[in-house]
Parts: sequence; structure tokens; C-alpha cells
Amino acid sequence: MDKIMGNGGKRGGWRNVKMLGAVSFLNDLSSEIILPVLPFFLKSLAVSSVGIGIIGGIIDGFSNIVKALSGAISDISGRRKPLVFAGYILSQFSKLGLSYSSGAVDATLFTALDRTGKGIRTAPRDALIGEAVESKGGAFGLHRAMDTAGAIAGTILAITMTYLGLQFRQIILVAAAIGFLSVIPLLFVVETGKAVKKLTLGFRMRKFLIFTVIFGMANVSYMFFILKASDYGLLFALLLYLAYNVIYATFAFPAGKLGDRVGKTRLLAAGYLCLAISAFFMLSDFLPAIIAAFLLFGLFMALSDALQRALASEMSASQGFGLGAYHFVFGVSTIAGNGFAGLILQFFNFTGVFAYLIALSIISAAIYFVEPF
Repeated sequence: MDKIMGNGGKRGGWRNVKMLGAVSFLNDLSSEIILPVLPFFLKSLAVSSVGIGIIGGIIDGFSNIVKALSGAISDISGRRKPLVFAGYILSQFSKLGLSYSSGAVDATLFTALDRTGKGIRTAPRDALIGEAVESKGGAFGLHRAMDTAGAIAGTILAITMTYLGLQFRQIILVAAAIGFLSVIPLLFVVETGKAVKKLTLGFRMRKFLIFTVIFGMANVSYMFFILKASDYGLLFALLLYLAYNVIYATFAFPAGKLGDRVGKTRLLAAGYLCLAISAFFMLSDFLPAIIAAFLLFGLFMALSDALQRALASEMSASQGFGLGAYHFVFGVSTIAGNGFAGLILQFFNFTGVFAYLIALSIISAAIYFVEPF
């Protein structure tokens, strides 16, 4: 693979990308054992719809608040690996704590700690990837594909343990034990950071961050999808979540490589249109439409997640700080968007949640189509 892809003359090369992908594979295998059953675990703890929305926002967004600081520290120090290691370790201990949660407060606390670990590691890790090779779309696409392959394996294990009758706490405990293996491949990653004297974003990046607020508000949690689908049964909803992850993993790397060749913003516009159609299908009670919604949701993630990171990396004058700033803005707006979606569900219904998502997805697609940054 190294010969085919080339290493672009940069430190670490594709070996860094693959080792960091292996780390994410194992960590996501652990995390995605938890995530499919988490909404139901929270409901068993009598957490309200608003609470689930807030926790969903924490899952999708809280870590991003930490990323700007972590990215800046990695730029100033020139050392990225120690922060990546610390972030992964903190997340595994937080998963262990989550398995012993007895109510909304401690479940929220351990979820926030897990996301703090994610925040500490993500910007330095993305900088390690961005600095390793020239083909940023391909690098982030491969990383996201390996990450999501772990999610597929984790979801299969979650479904199997649910089918075998394990309690939610037992499932989460197994996931925590697996998670500690994720730091092993990190030992083989080559440090790429160089200390910088001045942190800067650049004009184009600052404009991009303004529009990132809208993209983050549209980042409504998977938990709303899976809770709606659970009307057809828990195992069926978990199988749909598995299908979503299969589509995500299958198309993430090709989407990243295609973005390098034809342009990232047009593919991002197409991705948000997929999200709008997915949300529209979730308004239906027609079973094939619900299935299609999850498949389109997976395609949206494949098109959007890696390409937005790659775009932010290309725009960043200081890799760690720039990627951290992107994740920070995206994360704060994600928390706000999911909190608002939770309020809509609490006082109205799922129709309001998905109508809200349709509107923001269409706006996001239009922004990327016009490309104002």
C-alpha cells in the first residue's frame, strides 16, 4: 500500500495513517458496542428526552470543545503523541465508569469524561494524519474507514450480546475491557509535530469556521434515528445501525480519494443532500423508507466526516490549532443543535426533529455548493 499511495516525502507516511487507523479501529470497536445500546440504557435510568438529546450532543460535540486547546498545545510543544495517548486512556477509564452509572448525572459525567478524552486526542491525531502524507482526502478517508470498520465489529458484538440476554451494564463493561487494547498500535506511530512560535488560522479558515456553526447544528445525533427505528423492535433498530456503519465504512475511503481528485466541496454538498433525504424518509412509517434512511445516513457520514476534516486541514496554517478550532466550533454548535432537537422531541414529536434536520441539511448543502469561503 505504501508503494501504491506514496508517502509524499513526509514523516511517518502511510504507516502513521494505518497505525492510527488501527488505534481507531480498536477504540471504535469498544465505543460502538456501547453506542447502539446507550439510548436504551439511558431510558432504563429514567433519563428524559431532553436529557438524551443533551447526552447525544455531548457525544457528538463535547469533545470538540477541548480540541482547540489540545491542538494548540501540540503545535506549541511540537509533541502530538503524548496527548493522543492520554486521550485514549482517559476514554477507556470513562467507559468503565459508565458501566457503574446509576442515574442521569453520573451517566452524563462519564460520557463527558469520555468525550474529554476524545477531545484531547483528536486534533493532535488529525494533525499526525495531515502531516504524514500529501493526499489528505485519501488519508482521512482511510482513517475514517478503519474507524468505522471497528464500529461495524462493535455493533455486531452489541447485537450478539443483546440477543444472548446480557444486561446493558455488562455490555458496557465488556466494551471498556476491549478499549484498553487501542493504545498498542500507537506505540508504532512516528511523531510529526514541530514546535511553532505563532498560532494562526488564516482568513479562509476563519470564514470556514463561521459556516461550520450551521454544519454543526445539522449534526443531529444517531440516537434520534435509532430511537425512532426502535418502534419496530430493539434488535431491528440495532441491525439498521449496523447497516449504517457498513455503508459508512465502505464509502469513506473512496469518498476521500474522490474528493482529492474532483473537489471536496461538491461532494460535501451531495452529502448534506443525502442527509436531508434521509431525514425526510424518517418522517415515514413505511418500513423500506426507514431502512433507506439509515443507508443514506451512512452515505452522508462517509461523504462528510473525512472531507470536512481534510478541508479544515488544507485551510489550517497551524495544523493542530486549525483542526482544533474547527472541531471546537463544530462541537459547540453540535451540542446546541442536539439540545434543541431534544427539546423538539420533548414538547412535540419525531416529525419536528427530522423537519428541523431537513432544513439545516438543505442550507448546509447550499453553502457547500456556493462555496463562500
